[in-house]
Amino acid sequence: MKKSHESWNELHNASTNYPDALYKTTDRLEQRLKKESRKRKLLFTTIPTTAAALLFVILVNTNIAFARTISDIPLLSKISEMVMYNESLKSAVENKNIQYVNLKAESGDLELKLPYVIADSRNLVLFLQMPEAVDLKENEFYDLSVAYLRDLSTGKQISGGYLNFSGTYSLGQDPLMKTAIEFAAMYDDIPGYHNGDKFLPNDFELVMFLRKYESETMKLLAMDSFRFNLSLDPFKEPVVYPLNQEIILDGQKILFNELISYPTRSEISFDFSAENDADMNLRLSLVEDGIRTSLGSYAYMSQNLNGVHRETIHIESNYFDPPESRSISIDKYTLIRDEERIISIDLEDETMIPKPEEIELLDIERVNGEIFFTFKTSERYPYGPFALITDQGRHVEIIKEDSRSEFTYLYYIKDDNYKTLDFHLWSGPEVTLEEPILIPIPVHN
Repeated sequence: MKKSHESWNELHNASTNYPDALYKTTDRLEQRLKKESRKRKLLFTTIPTTAAALLFVILVNTNIAFARTISDIPLLSKISEMVMYNESLKSAVENKNIQYVNLKAESGDLELKLPYVIADSRNLVLFLQMPEAVDLKENEFYDLSVAYLRDLSTGKQISGGYLNFSGTYSLGQDPLMKTAIEFAAMYDDIPGYHNGDKFLPNDFELVMFLRKYESETMKLLAMDSFRFNLSLDPFKEPVVYPLNQEIILDGQKILFNELISYPTRSEISFDFSAENDADMNLRLSLVEDGIRTSLGSYAYMSQNLNGVHRETIHIESNYFDPPESRSISIDKYTLIRDEERIISIDLEDETMIPKPEEIELLDIERVNGEIFFTFKTSERYPYGPFALITDQGRHVEIIKEDSRSEFTYLYYIKDDNYKTLDFHLWSGPEVTLEEPILIPIPVHN
């Protein structure tokens, strides 16, 4: 028996061969089906309306299996809308790297549907249809996430080694949801952390948790689990673009290793030499065919490998149609040495030791059992200046952290008669390069 997604792909491919005589009827068909156009959008949004309408009539009238299952197929146009701002997923959908699995799972009176997935060896994107019988109030919401996978070829459960991106559902929301997991290279160097599993298996049991919470208190109200057995098509091989380029920035050595392109995303890794005497973070952009796109964060994943600090950045890309030219641009960076990381504050004298040029303590105020610290910075700190506060090595809870402007920051803590507190910096101030440093990326298909 063929898999359901294989049958669907055959129907999809077969439908592109229209008899010549049928083309003469397309104008009339389009007029006839306009009133029901929302029900007919079963293909990618790039397919003309007339072709989609004609395809629908051909399939319903000539294929019983299609007619019986049509009510279970969510509109691909909806999925196209969900991924239109993600270049990698959009490219995967447009290039038909999306599989129709048509699965259902039950938990009590609830039925969760899994019609489509996008998958490669590192990533699994799930498009799920929320149960129709959900009992949800305005002050409640559902959280849908992956509990674990079980490799059906080995029987081994995989509960770690991947990043889990859950989806939330509230009253009135579209019932079609997207969740995802990404097998993370950051765990590859931890023996036994996920039993050696670094990649998504092709055949696996998937267990999803559907949790209901109260919005204000985050109290767990209910939890259901749903099980699916998936058998996916062979994954497309990733494309590796070697970089092997070392640069020196502010005295620090950085080696750009490679770009690995998967159908759902790409990742770039770079190493900071063990010889470096400071911690550095880079702010990068991707330049493709002259168009510059900020990568949005300093690091997606960080790991230490034999004294070498490695960082990995994820980017959206077109696996199926790479650009004619592209490069990584180093635009900004931060740098901090160990001796600069802690600033001690004497609460009685309101003094800072050491006193960095870029940070000024404006005020310390005690009100209603709390202490309010106000700082002003002359330079931008990408995460705000301070990561944590300690008292003689003991962690001090930050009740609230706020900013009145890009350069003014407030920290609130409970007043426990502290004399001196240590404020730990996230990083140094952000430095913008006058001339960005470009790292060319080889282009090949």
